[in-house]
Amino acid sequence: MLADTNLTGVLLIVLGVLLVVVTIVALVARNRARGKGPEIPNVMRPGPSDAALETPLLNRMQGWGVVLIAFFVLWFPVQWLVEPSRNLAQEEELRSASIARGAQAVLPYSEENQLGVGCTRCHGNELQGGVIPYLDGFAYPKNLTTICAGNNDPEHAAIASVDDIYQVIEEGRGAMPSWSIRYNGALDDQQINDIVTYLVEMSSKNVPFDQNVCLNPAAEKAAIERAQQAGTVLERP
Repeated sequence: MLADTNLTGVLLIVLGVLLVVVTIVALVARNRARGKGPEIPNVMRPGPSDAALETPLLNRMQGWGVVLIAFFVLWFPVQWLVEPSRNLAQEEELRSASIARGAQAVLPYSEENQLGVGCTRCHGNELQGGVIPYLDGFAYPKNLTTICAGNNDPEHAAIASVDDIYQVIEEGRGAMPSWSIRYNGALDDQQINDIVTYLVEMSSKNVPFDQNVCLNPAAEKAAIERAQQAGTVLERP
């Protein structure tokens, strides 16, 4: 009896496999008999019917149009509201990067500090003034840590604004050579801007705001008036 049962099971399995094979062969033969239809380019295929265009497709397009309009109605006001703060953040980021480059520029050039210009060689290690040979005697480069004191600092009688700082660095003055490439110097506008930005940041920590000609328009105006009266105002090109 056990042998008969095993034989029956084997026959059922074989029949099942044959049925699957026959089905696959029949499907393949049917597809081959049908053959491939003609390949029609997309541009030559018939378009949607009027009913399809006027109902579901049109409704779908109108729905997406409403969604996009709603998106932009919300998007533009949001962007308008956050744009000022984003611009301020970017400006502060650029200013911080400029200050960092300026801090490196005032130090001597080295392999580790390839941005170095070397302001400290003449103005002292702490930029608080120095002594250098000049002509038949000596020159005394100014204290840059209070450069924004303007006319309130006797050492900087001709510095009455940030423009004056730029002009002195670019064109030179006394023992100080010109540094701008426009005046046969070695620095471009970006490098000079980095140095001035750093000097203004550093000096503003030491100069009260009411005397700060770099940041306070009222102090700048008063310093220019005093320089004009004393005849020490810088000539502008």
